[in-house]
Amino acid sequence: MHSINNTELSSLEETRCQFNGGRCAIKLGIDVHQEFYVVVMQEGGANPKPPQRFQKEAFLQWAGRLKQKSGAEVYAVYEACGFGFSLQRNLSGLSIHCYVICPQKLDEQNRRVKTDGLDAKALCLKLDRFVQGNRAALAIVRVPSEAEERSRAIHRQREQLVGARKRLEAQGRSLMVNHGFEPVQNWWKPRPFAALEVPQLDERAAFQLAAHPRSVATKDRRPDA
Repeated sequence: MHSINNTELSSLEETRCQFNGGRCAIKLGIDVHQEFYVVVMQEGGANPKPPQRFQKEAFLQWAGRLKQKSGAEVYAVYEACGFGFSLQRNLSGLSIHCYVICPQKLDEQNRRVKTDGLDAKALCLKLDRFVQGNRAALAIVRVPSEAEERSRAIHRQREQLVGARKRLEAQGRSLMVNHGFEPVQNWWKPRPFAALEVPQLDERAAFQLAAHPRSVATKDRRPDA
């Protein structure tokens, strides 16, 4: 009986592909940025390839060609972020299985080194385990419809504006206290704000006073009778 100690196969998937004659699945780990994507690809159970950097449109074209030429099942994964779900929809339109997952710590070995390429590779390896059957490898996020996403954006924007108004309101009350005024509720509204107005110097006189305070004081002084 012979045992095989040395083999280049790195997963059960690679073994199945070799003996069944099928095409091995291709996995893409994507680290998403506003202007570009960093992608690590793994074919079957082989070692992940070095990271590649793509502009957005160039990546979609590359992924479409990859799917068409390989004839294999192509899977992709990226973390949910502030850029919406358009990437997932675009890849799904190319018949690529794309998953969006919760943001998580990707430095599993605690190396305390974080780069775009390492993050993309970690995502790719998690996806590899998921495709092989480990459904706990990815914490998948439900992708909303475009209508749901628009509705969420309006609600989120309103919350941000309300938060900004509350911060400005608190700053205004702080200024009132610093300058000896009693804090006024809703001070930014027209009627309360008008009551807070203080007579100001003429703009030209104020400038002259700031630049030459002594000369202005002498000019305004009446001569002795």
